[in-house]
Amino acid sequence: MSYSLKKALMALALITPVMSIAYADPMLSTGGYNQQLRTEEMMRMLDDNGDHKVTQAEFKKYYNALFDNLNKDTDDSLDAKEWVGTTKDNKISIATGGYSSELRNIKMMDAMDSDADHLVTRQEFIAYHEGIFKQMDTKGQGVVDAQDWLRKQTNN
Repeated sequence: MSYSLKKALMALALITPVMSIAYADPMLSTGGYNQQLRTEEMMRMLDDNGDHKVTQAEFKKYYNALFDNLNKDTDDSLDAKEWVGTTKDNKISIATGGYSSELRNIKMMDAMDSDADHLVTRQEFIAYHEGIFKQMDTKGQGVVDAQDWLRKQTNN
């Protein structure tokens, strides 16, 4: 094998893991988060008009409100202290306890911190969740019905 080919293969071996992280599937970030989001109770919390569907607008409205709920210092970014919360305020009032617990895991913060600056901006938070919505919207119509919401995700 030539020296230049070996060098190219070594570079590819180093880049591939980084590329897979950059394009990681948002729904696979943590199984517990996915499981806690895809409950009937959480769907009801996002479904503003009670039609058993969550539109992209309802989804975005909820996640903006959720970000505001976490953003105690109102600076439009979440640091680790805000993310994890204190023992007295670790349950988010607009989410189930299981979802709150899974969201406030530092692994989830890291998954949303796309520039790795140890802060999650509103833009990063919303973009991450828009990726989740896009995956849940299997028909590509900007709406997730109960069947798609409650569908278990597989790696297929």
